[in-house]
Amino acid sequence: MAHEVIRQLIAKLSSQPEVHTALRVEDNGTVVGRYYEFDLASGFQSIVRFADKSVVGYDAYARSHGQDGDAISPWGLFSRAADDATVVQLDRLCRLVHTVNYYSQAGSNVPLYLRVHGRLLAAITQDHGKAFRRMIDALAIPPSDIVLQLPTEATQDVLLVGIIIGNYKKSGFKVGVHANSLQDAQSLINLHQPEVVKIDVRTLTNPERHIPQLLATARNRGTQVVFSRIDNTGIATALEQLGAEFGQGYLYDQPSAKIA
Repeated sequence: MAHEVIRQLIAKLSSQPEVHTALRVEDNGTVVGRYYEFDLASGFQSIVRFADKSVVGYDAYARSHGQDGDAISPWGLFSRAADDATVVQLDRLCRLVHTVNYYSQAGSNVPLYLRVHGRLLAAITQDHGKAFRRMIDALAIPPSDIVLQLPTEATQDVLLVGIIIGNYKKSGFKVGVHANSLQDAQSLINLHQPEVVKIDVRTLTNPERHIPQLLATARNRGTQVVFSRIDNTGIATALEQLGAEFGQGYLYDQPSAKIA
């Protein structure tokens, strides 16, 4: 059944041969994307609500390996891209592979979180998200079901990140940003009102003071705050006691090709 659903999704991309021909279905019922001599695959990690551990979203991670089977980190693969056009092609292919893999599975009824590489954001001067929106439209997937996540380096340029977020929202996507700190998260919410802000728990300083204030701002602005890289119950319990609602990390699961 999974094979058939994936083939149906891939068939919808026949009008875009540059990406359609880069996809193939594996024996295990997942799709991989071919990028020169490398294959791109997907792993999904859940984002959960602390109170009841219910899944509120899935974050996609790229996996890559060469024809000899040796794994290469996605960032290592991106570093091999000699020019911006190649980075743009690779980044869009990654997101497309994740999208097809995710929406071919039962249970894909919560938002899909997709990362956008920083070099792509710098390479495109306008209409961010327009090309990916065409792919999503071809797959008949509502763009509002997808959260496009900006890396921390993109948020340092206030003017640029404002333009990018505006473009993505204009194309119908939701926007997530990765914050460097609680203070940075507060500023990003006030300035840009993203739908999601993510904070690595390893960066937390004086959380008892700053987290309640941040969460109050987020509620007023309609932003969901997700604490990432949670690997033990102590951190999760402390965050929940401070009013936090959402988390992600190895405490809950490891990225897997199949969603729960």
